[in-house]
Amino acid sequence: MGGTTVVEGSALRRAAYMGAALLAAILVLVVVVTMAPTEDERFASSVGSMEAVARSLGEGDELAEQTIGNLTFEKVFREDGLVYFQQGRGWLGDRAYGYVWSPHVQPRDVEHVEGPWYMYTDLED
Repeated sequence: MGGTTVVEGSALRRAAYMGAALLAAILVLVVVVTMAPTEDERFASSVGSMEAVARSLGEGDELAEQTIGNLTFEKVFREDGLVYFQQGRGWLGDRAYGYVWSPHVQPRDVEHVEGPWYMYTDLED
């Protein structure tokens, strides 16, 4: 019976260590996720660089995948005087979304962020 007690104690100890390691990993993950900057914070720290890019693009110009500040864009392009910073597409691949820079007029079907900046979600043709 003495040998059985040692094995049971060893198994319990091992389970306790595994439980403690799992709890520590979960806590680290929670800290990492909650400490990561939000989309709004990343936008706020990137807006100056994004505006510089927007001002440099000519009508019809397009840039392939770019990281500007703390944001990554699939493409950046100027169309009809507006500069689109496309972040991606929806789950079905039919809806582009991102930011649009428009210093002179408010574009249609957008959500105002601040100053000349808007968020958009478009149905592609």
